[in-house]
Amino acid sequence: MHHAFLFVPLIALILFLLLPWPYALALYVPIAGVSLLGYWKALQAQRRPPAVGKRAMIGEQAEVISSKSEETEVRYRGETWRAVSSQALQRGQEVIIEDVEGLTLRVAPLSQPAEDPVQ
Repeated sequence: MHHAFLFVPLIALILFLLLPWPYALALYVPIAGVSLLGYWKALQAQRRPPAVGKRAMIGEQAEVISSKSEETEVRYRGETWRAVSSQALQRGQEVIIEDVEGLTLRVAPLSQPAEDPVQ
């Protein structure tokens, strides 16, 4: 249905059969202009990177909030996620999200772990 919008300028050519040429042109030019603006906005929207979902998370940064022997949790945009990594992670360390598998993030270290103050 969204492709029907592409035919608006073609359908508007009927104006030239029904109306005198100056009136048809006066109506057709704005129709064609609005159509071109719509096409341009649609192309811009298609070229934008994803804003939500799995694909939007890949390449983003998260912070390790707990790291036990087999279980790691990271915080991404205020949410806590289960994470797996091929390297050992420490609390406070920044990681980059490489993939999303269900409710688990596959992450890689972005930087060296932050030093926890001794309490």
